[in-house]
Amino acid sequence: MGDVTTNAFLAVLFGGVLAVLLFLPVVAVRYRRAGRLRAVDLLLLLGAAVYGLAIWTYTLLPVPEAGSYTCVGAQLEPLRTIRDARRYSSGTTAELLRNPVVLQVLLNVVLFVPFGFFVRAVLRRGFVVATALGLAVSLLIETTQRTGLWGIYDCAYRVFDVDDLILNTTGATLGSLVAIPLVALLDRGAGRGTVALTVTLGRRWVGMASDALFVLLLGTAATVAWRSWNLYVEEVPLSRLDPAVDAVLLWGLPGLVQAVTVLLRGRTVGEYVVQVRAVPRPGARLWVLPRRVVKLAFGVGGWLLLWAAAFPGATVALVVFLVVTALAPLASADRRGLAQAASGLRLEIVRPRAVVADREPAVEAAGRPPG
Repeated sequence: MGDVTTNAFLAVLFGGVLAVLLFLPVVAVRYRRAGRLRAVDLLLLLGAAVYGLAIWTYTLLPVPEAGSYTCVGAQLEPLRTIRDARRYSSGTTAELLRNPVVLQVLLNVVLFVPFGFFVRAVLRRGFVVATALGLAVSLLIETTQRTGLWGIYDCAYRVFDVDDLILNTTGATLGSLVAIPLVALLDRGAGRGTVALTVTLGRRWVGMASDALFVLLLGTAATVAWRSWNLYVEEVPLSRLDPAVDAVLLWGLPGLVQAVTVLLRGRTVGEYVVQVRAVPRPGARLWVLPRRVVKLAFGVGGWLLLWAAAFPGATVALVVFLVVTALAPLASADRRGLAQAASGLRLEIVRPRAVVADREPAVEAAGRPPG
């Protein structure tokens, strides 16, 4: 497998992992700002994550083995690369396209065009910010190369080139400008104030996925941290680590967080992410805490207990529970689902900022207090 193929594989692999790690905050921001999550938002998240890792792999990898590299200097003369390309070319189009120096110039520009696009499409910033961030990222890369990965190597094994700074920054600017009509097209039909304030099936499923992902990430992170501390700091042999602690961290810690949020606020972490909350039905505001206990037992608490259980048939029971949980919102118009139906609670949307901001002026104009 060549370096290019390896770099692409690493970018896709770790970019996908990064997208998963960023899923919860990105979804939370989208629902708070716009009250919706579109498929294009997830595609932008995945594309930005893979692209970010691609910059890292293509500019810093492969790293050489000790003693197998040659120390290189720096190219500090601005636009020297472009002059070299013109000097060693006859000037014809075919000759230019075959010139490796010209190809290197084009690559350095094209490499940062997606950067400018993502700054506008994801961060919602214009070409000035894209240019500044492009320069900063390019400078970070070049400095990393110049310092031998910040001192890991005793000298630079890749050339620090000031032209790379210029060309990368130019690419970021061009990408931001090219993105203007594309971002406008993506935003067409997604105007402010048009978001439905009813709980949709998509929102429910995204909330469920967010709960599962939160449990997985928190439990895994806590377990890895505990094991790393014992293995590499305390130097405890792996055979002496208590598996019961693994179980507590993997299932108990995220379960405790979910239980606290449900019992105190009536919402799971996933429901916080997608901006819904469970409230008593009109005329049924007594016994709120017992209702929340039932909601926990028939929701995230139930499948966590089945996941951690070791009795025969636990896996089958878990799969059945998850399938029923996922399909239950289809059975009611308000998408209550299993936990809400069992507890007698209903779901309502916490209004997104965009909708609130658009509706308040109209309310004020009508002579009624905003709210």
